Amino acid sequence: MPDWLLTHEYALLNPLIVEPEAWADLPCEPLVTPHANVRPHLLPQLIRLNELSSEARLALVERIGRHQRRGVTFFCALLQSDASADVIAQHLKLHLEQRRTGDKRRWWLRFYDPHVFRHLCWQLEPEQMDRLLGPIAAWRWPDAQGDWHCQSHHSTKQYAMPQLMLDRKQWRRIDRLASLNAVLDTLLISAPEKAQEKALWQWVDILLSRAEKLPLNQAEDRQLYAEQAVRFHPEIHSHPALKARLEDAREQGSSYSNSCADLDDAMLESMATELNSHNTRKEGL
Repeated sequence: MPDWLLTHEYALLNPLIVEPEAWADLPCEPLVTPHANVRPHLLPQLIRLNELSSEARLALVERIGRHQRRGVTFFCALLQSDASADVIAQHLKLHLEQRRTGDKRRWWLRFYDPHVFRHLCWQLEPEQMDRLLGPIAAWRWPDAQGDWHCQSHHSTKQYAMPQLMLDRKQWRRIDRLASLNAVLDTLLISAPEKAQEKALWQWVDILLSRAEKLPLNQAEDRQLYAEQAVRFHPEIHSHPALKARLEDAREQGSSYSNSCADLDDAMLESMATELNSHNTRKEGL
């Protein structure tokens, strides 16, 4: 039997990824929040692994294996904690709904999604991550390759207020997460040699922020802007051919992606070579 079934008391399951019949017999609780107008069976589920019998755990291992062979990660997180299921559930529910300064609305924070949690690990301050973990001693999540990573507390300090208190800069980063993950997914295919790690994630986020400020108003345009810089040259957009396309997109409100449709990899690599040659000549002066 895998060690994780013995060392983790709880798991999180996303019912939008795993079909209902695959988890309906597991001891679970939907993370229902006061203001989420969503049916409970569609909300994240807290699975109480510590209540499973040995037979049920073995059956679960087989079930997880079947999903893995189909490319589906059964659990989106594994949690270590001595706290009761009620305490864990209430803590997670508290953080699912977030408030922004000056905004009366409540915003859903998908921290249970591994594609979100991996970025929160570098976007949150250590104190904020400790507040997010709360009674959870260790949080493990899977990456796209099926490897598991762990986040634990930075300190043993107890906080009177559990709220994250995200600032505006952090919210802007969170708002970019969908685009950030879209670029990273593209790079897995177009640039598999790029290590999918914190340095790359931060760089892509900076590029997306830069594209916002140009401004490029369409998400697909900002994503292409970031991908071009990562794949071909950090200053690729200083090349006259791309500068002209960016100017058209800004001034005419046209699609930057459409204006780049005639460019293939060889053309962009040629632009990168020109930029490198130009920089070399400048250094030689």
